[in-house]
Amino acid sequence: MIVPPTPEEQVLFLRNIQRLLAEGLFTASYKLALLHTIADLCVLKGDDTGGELVLNVKDISEKFIELYWQQSRPFEFGGEKTGLVLLQNKGKQAAVIRKIITAQEEFGGSLFRLKQTAPDLWKSLKSDVKRTVNEMPLWKLQTVGSERMDFLYDNLDRSTKTITLKPGMAYCFRAFYGLMRDLIQGAWVRFVQRVNANDLGNVTDLGTFLFDRERSSLESYRKILVELQEGKCFYCAKELKSKSEVDHFVPWARYPTDLGHNFVLAHPLCNNSKSDFLGAEQHLERWAERNTRHSVELHQRLADAGLPNDFTASIRIAKWAYEQVEKSKGQVWLTGNQFEHLGFDWRELLAV
Repeated sequence: MIVPPTPEEQVLFLRNIQRLLAEGLFTASYKLALLHTIADLCVLKGDDTGGELVLNVKDISEKFIELYWQQSRPFEFGGEKTGLVLLQNKGKQAAVIRKIITAQEEFGGSLFRLKQTAPDLWKSLKSDVKRTVNEMPLWKLQTVGSERMDFLYDNLDRSTKTITLKPGMAYCFRAFYGLMRDLIQGAWVRFVQRVNANDLGNVTDLGTFLFDRERSSLESYRKILVELQEGKCFYCAKELKSKSEVDHFVPWARYPTDLGHNFVLAHPLCNNSKSDFLGAEQHLERWAERNTRHSVELHQRLADAGLPNDFTASIRIAKWAYEQVEKSKGQVWLTGNQFEHLGFDWRELLAV
């Protein structure tokens, strides 16, 4: 029978992750990218049953590219470009970075536009990165010194096409996603700071550059959202006048991604009051109904504008986010400074 991991097993998971980050041998940032990728994919593809989760190495490779896309650009400090592409390896530049730079030089622009308009280049890039992932971090991740810690998945050869996370691992990555992201990104920043010490000096905002992923200009969504919402605030339904803000319905702080179906247009006051909380069930119902009713139209308009969107992924991320609030007995935002606990009907609203 499949059951969620016990509290003791969850603590052991955290201790093992801590060991990987503290004692693992890092000659490149690949292991950190792999851990981050596994956590992201557990949210997108996993569930909370406590069972195994099969992940395709192709999906891992695609997430790798998403993580490194911004980091392959020249470092910016204080709003100024330095011309320096940060090293991600203790020796010469990491192979994945070199391959992404080549793709950016050939194509330029956003990663989403690359996927949409240069499918052959995108396929070639994924294939190159997949080889690197198979050759290095995938089978080295769980090595700590001379010890093997195969607690995440059974070790494999370099030609594998999938990995199978062991029972309870996907559950833990989903339950502790925010903590995992902070731990991994913190270790990643420290690694990049060390290998680029001569060039970076005392730079303090390195994390912003590394992990403020390629984000579409939110202004690009405004015209689509104004028409879709008939000029009204998504949350209070009052008329939008001169000022309005594009808001992540599932907040960026909970899962950092820009997908068109997740955006709504709101008054600045409503947006600021909601902050990083999830919306109450009445807001969730409206969001789910809008996306279901206008799914095809919204996808087409976003794609025509060159804006990232994935209806299925947006729904899965929302389900995960609301599940975590429910489990922690957290609160959701209603209006102004009013909050409430999540009710029992929210799952039905996302049953699409």
